Order: sequence, then structure tokens, then C-alpha cells
Amino acid sequence: MNHFKFEKIAYSIEEKINQGVLVAGQKLPSVRTACGELAVSPSTVFKAYYELEAKGLIEVKNKSGYYVSLSATQLKKIKQLKEQVTSSKYSITKAKNVDEMIEEMELSKLSDIEVDFSSATPSIQMLPIKKLYKSLQTCILHKKHNLIPYENPVGSIELRKQILLQTIKGSKVNPVDDVIITAGCLEAIGICISILIESGDSILISNSSYYNIISLLKNKDVKIHTYDFNKSSKFNSKNFEKVIIEKQISLCLITSNFHNPTGLTLDTSVKQKIVSIATKNDINIIEDDVYGDLYFEKNKPATLKQFDTKGIVYYCSSFSKTLAPGFRIGYCITGSKSHEFAKQKRLLSLGTNSITQAALIDFMKTGRYDLSLKNLRKQLHLNMLKYGNAILNYFPSEINFEIPRGGYVFWIEFSESFDGYEFYRKVLKEKILITPGEIFSANGYYKNFIRISYSEPYSEKIDYALKQIGNLARKHIVKKTTTNNV
Repeated sequence: MNHFKFEKIAYSIEEKINQGVLVAGQKLPSVRTACGELAVSPSTVFKAYYELEAKGLIEVKNKSGYYVSLSATQLKKIKQLKEQVTSSKYSITKAKNVDEMIEEMELSKLSDIEVDFSSATPSIQMLPIKKLYKSLQTCILHKKHNLIPYENPVGSIELRKQILLQTIKGSKVNPVDDVIITAGCLEAIGICISILIESGDSILISNSSYYNIISLLKNKDVKIHTYDFNKSSKFNSKNFEKVIIEKQISLCLITSNFHNPTGLTLDTSVKQKIVSIATKNDINIIEDDVYGDLYFEKNKPATLKQFDTKGIVYYCSSFSKTLAPGFRIGYCITGSKSHEFAKQKRLLSLGTNSITQAALIDFMKTGRYDLSLKNLRKQLHLNMLKYGNAILNYFPSEINFEIPRGGYVFWIEFSESFDGYEFYRKVLKEKILITPGEIFSANGYYKNFIRISYSEPYSEKIDYALKQIGNLARKHIVKKTTTNNV
């Protein structure tokens, strides 16, 4: 009988934690009080509390009593979210537009995925985790008192100097005051947009662009126009200038190297022409070069910023794709409006994480960053070759894709009748996540494209997943063809 009673008491308390009636840090009734309220013996209450403590739901504090643990409520929230994702994964209604597709994609990442080809960030297996921990430990031990106050809103001056040492190219050297630290590259781009445009302005972006940037622009009162920047062989200077004049463009947003999602890089001559024309027409450029350090050839490709003589190019990048996504350290080498950028950054978040900045400084000053980059580039190049070979072997012969010279992704084109979004949903049922091409377009294009990341080291699991995708693609094409012929 006592056994049944303690289980019933434990279950009742657990349910109250799940429902949020009991919250983290809340004190439970003392054993004596619980005995009186529930009319049970002290041993029954002790057994119930012990059961809950073993599950991590409550914790005992010496001479104080029993409390709902913080981890309990966090674990329950995570569990409930996963259950919600799992239950809705296959029954979720089909997205009606690109914004809904993006929401569905983000939700899919939380589900029970076995192989994720959607992430264009480094695999933890390819990161120098132990050396990163060493830099973190060094900072905490030797700079502990300096890490508590707010950091300079524009970022640590030492980190900004290290960034300039990494990015110096050509004859022009930017002053350290032009470098401002942000919480990732997307924040840097967002601040640039806020200070460089006004309501009703016209913005020029690539035909295909990173979907979070498109979403960022859609939330602004601007007119979005597209241009095929990433076909360097077809770049026509006169046509580009004609477009920016006719559309009254005030800002261009360009990924110059290893563009996401296409993986393509602008020729150096094209970069120079774009900056020259933009300078002539007094047009600002936001350069997204977040993948610029991940080149497979001998030298790092040129940037638009190298050719900027009038402060019209705002160069944005981060360490999220090269070292530690969770550090959330990005930066902007600003143009002529550096003071406006610094003010906006200060108003937005006061500053950026001081501990991760300090760790990065240590990591860079000791030479670990350069070595890490070299190893990462080598591994990514090897990944790309192995993934590419598998795609050629397993996928339908009519696909088309460019061989990337850097970065993380393959941009794969199927026949015009192929529906990349429908295919993504089919692949998801096999617990494999890919990215439908349509979400990279502001105008609903690229429906017959998918993006596959090679950020994970090649393995039997990866090989099998790519083979599954190839088999599903063949079936999808056959079904589409049959449907069209009916």
C-alpha cells in the first residue's frame, strides 16, 4: 500500500511540474507538512521525493528542503517541443509560400533527423574543440575580472586588430576604428541595412540569396530587385549600370565568394567593375563574405572591399562558418558611415559577448586559428570531392551542378518539372534533411533546385543517405513524368 501511495504522490508532483504549476526554484512542502496534508507516513513522502530526485525533477538543498530543479523545467520544455515536432512532422500542412517553407524547414531541424544535409556550418568533428577549450580556460583564469563588465560596444580593440591582420589585402589598410564586432554576420548585415536605406528605397540582391537575408529585407519598407551577379562569364558592365540607374538602386547586397546557395565566386575583374560602377553612381554595397576564408585553391579570393576607395563597401563576415557557430562573433569593416553603424550597434545590444571575444583573441594570437583554417579547408575540400562523386554515381544523370571552389554546398539543378519542395518532404520521411531551392528566392524561382551541404566528414552513413536521396529522386522524376503524361 505504501508503494502505491508514494508513486501516486510522485506522479502528482511530476504532472504539476509538466503543467507549469510548479516552476523552477519553487520549494516543495516539507516532509512533515506533506505528511499532515496527505495523511501518509514520513517514509512514504521520502520515497516520493527520492523518486523525483532520481529523475532530476527536484533537488535537495542542505538544511533548506526540496526544490523544483531548473534542469527539470528545461528538460520538460525540450521534451514537449520534440513531441510536438514529431507528432506534426508528417501531418503538417503544406506550405503556401516561401515564408511558410522556411518555418517548416526550421521546425524540421528539431525533429528526429538522422542525416542533416541542410546545415552550411562546420561539423563539430572538424573543429579544434580541445584547443578552443584551452583558449576559453586561459581567458577565464587570467582575465576573469575583465570579462564581467560590458565590453566596448564596438568590440575588443585587440580582436579588431586581429581581424584586420586576417583581412588585409592589396594596398588599402582599414583603420581599426572601421572594424565593429557584432553577434554574427547576419546582425552585421542587419545593421548595415538599417543605416544605409530609407523607406521606399530600392535594393538589388542576387537572384538567389540566403533565405534569412531575404526575410530580413521583406520586413523593411523597400523594393527588392534581383540581378544575376553569380554568372561572372555573362557579366555585362553596361547592363549592370543600366539596371541600377533605371531601378533607382540605392544599395546592393552581394555575396562575393562561395555564394550561398550556388557556391559560385565572382571573378576578380567583375568585383572591380561592380565597385567602380557603384562608386561612380554613389551606391552603397553590403558585401557578405562569410565563406571567404573557406577556399580550396592556393590563395584567398579577392573581395569587393579591396577595391573600395570611397567607403561605399560594408564588408560583413563572422567566425560562425570557420570556427565556432555558438560563439556568435561576427564583424563589419564599415564604410563611410562607421559612426552610424557603431551607434546602431550600441542601441541594439550594448555590446557582444566578452568571453568569446577574449577566447578568439587568444586563439588567433597563438596561431591556432590559421592552423585550424588550413585543416578545415583541407577537410572540406575532401568532403566536397567525395560527396560530388557520390552525387554523380547515385543521382539521376540529368542533374546539373557546378563544382564549388570553396564553402559548404552543392546547388543541384533538376529538370524544370521537378518540384524541390515536394522532394524535400519525401526525403524528410526518411529522416534525411535537404534544403529546397525555392526558399532562396525572393520571387519564387528555383523550384527545381535543391541544396546539399557537405559539412559532415564522409562516412558509410552519409554514403547510404545520398544513395537514398538519389533513388528517391529517380522515383520522383518518374512519377512526375507519368503524371504530366496523363
